[in-house]
Formats: sequence, structure tokens, C-alpha cells
Amino acid sequence: MITRFLFGHIILVVAGMAMLADASPLSAAPVEMDVLSILMQDRDVAAGEQADSAASPNDAAVDSSPAYGTAGSHRWLIGGMLGSDLGDEKMAYVSGGFEWFAIEDFSIGIQADLGWVGQDAGADAALFGLGVMMRWHFLRYENWTMYGELGIGLAYATEPVRPSGSRLNFTPQAGVGFSFDLGEDARLLVGIGWYHFSNARTTPTNLGVDAIAVTGLVSIPF
Repeated sequence: MITRFLFGHIILVVAGMAMLADASPLSAAPVEMDVLSILMQDRDVAAGEQADSAASPNDAAVDSSPAYGTAGSHRWLIGGMLGSDLGDEKMAYVSGGFEWFAIEDFSIGIQADLGWVGQDAGADAALFGLGVMMRWHFLRYENWTMYGELGIGLAYATEPVRPSGSRLNFTPQAGVGFSFDLGEDARLLVGIGWYHFSNARTTPTNLGVDAIAVTGLVSIPF
């Protein structure tokens, strides 16, 4: 583009000089002004092309940001859960993890929980858990989705849960929820479901806990 630009200007200058040589003194000034006008127009066009080419990479970078749920994308998750068996067991967790969309709208993730279990029939307990979560966003609109989720994990408590149970327990769970666009590629996930807590008969007593759980998570890309 630069070579073409210089070559065109050389031709214009030579042509202008020839016209000036043949022109009378009265017509020299208009010819000179015409040449200068053409040169100025060419300069403005070249500057515009350079500005467009400089802006294009930035535009491409903005457009390349993957939409939520795009296959291959991955996101951080942070939030928590409140649960109760509507009886003598209550629980509250803070959670953090990440998820990877293996296919469009379907994610697999790892989630860690740190929380508290309140027991009317025994001592309260602190708890640490680690699990695998799967979510399928089966209904999608521009600013929100509806999803179903399944998960399984292990949790260790500082006291037996229930009081006649064990400290180490399995934590299967299932639920449904909605995700909402918060802007800047962030999403809010709100769900409700079933949360189970038991040792799968690995000890003589396995009373277990079946709770209704409400979850809230903020999801951001990385």
C-alpha cells in the first residue's frame, strides 16, 4: 500500500510539473492548486485505511469473547448454600470452584465447601467437603437460562452427623435453577434441590440427612 501511494504521488508531481511548464502564468496557479488538492485527498484516504486496520484487531478481540455455555469455555464459581431437613438438622456452606463446558450448555466442575452443621440432638459441627457437579442448561434465552444439576462428593465433619452417625459422609445432590446475566460476562446462578448426607452404610449406623437446599453462585470466566 505504501509503494502504491508513493508511486501515485510521483506520477502526479511529474504531471503537474509538465502542466505548469506548458501553462501560461495566468493558469499556473489553478493547476498547482489542483495538484495539491489531489495530494491532500490521497493523504486523507491513506490515513483512514491505516486507522481502520489498527482498529480491526481490537474489534476482533471483543467479538471473540465466548458466550456463556460455549463448548470449551471455563469459569470460576463462588457462593454458598443453605439447607434444612425441616427438623433437627440445619446447614450453611460457603462454596468455591470451577466448571468447564464439555459441550454446548453442559458443564462439569469441581466444588469445595466449607460450612457448619447445626444439630438439635447433638453437637454442632464444622465441615469440609469436595464434590463433582454437572449442570445442563436445557432452556436458554438471551439473558437467562434454566438448568438441572447433579452432584456427588465427600464431606468430613468435626462431629458425627447425625449424632449417632459418622464424621465422613457422602453428599449426593440434585436440583434445578436459573442463571441470570449480570453484565461483564458474569452470571448469577440460583437453585433449589435435594441434598443428602450419609455414610452409605460404611458404619453400623446410617441414619442420614435429607435436606432441602437453596444455592446461590456467581460465575465469572477465566
